[in-house]
Amino acid sequence: MQVTEFDLWGHVNLLMHLKWYVWFGAALFSWGWIHQRRCHAILGSLRDNDEKVDDYAIPHGDWSYTADSWLLVDFLILQIWLLFGFVVANLVFAAAETQRWYIRKFDNYPRNRYAVIPFVY
Repeated sequence: MQVTEFDLWGHVNLLMHLKWYVWFGAALFSWGWIHQRRCHAILGSLRDNDEKVDDYAIPHGDWSYTADSWLLVDFLILQIWLLFGFVVANLVFAAAETQRWYIRKFDNYPRNRYAVIPFVY
């Protein structure tokens, strides 16, 4: 089995080249996550007193449904792009590896055949 090297600095360098809107989206996602966590802490603290298990209390504090909704919308947008990126990367990698295997396995395999995009790659 071939050992694959992992270039940590190369991945960090990729992060430095992300566009402003990616960082903005990550900041909005983080904002929603922080507020959602605060809301859950507030709701969890309502049951701190074991003597009043059957009593109801009104939560006061953060923006529960707003933070949850914002987090889900931002996650949906991120998830669609991440899923698209993952699928494309997976297909390109699989096509390239399959083509390498064909070249090694068959002597008569056409070396100028494109793996993914005709006339490009």
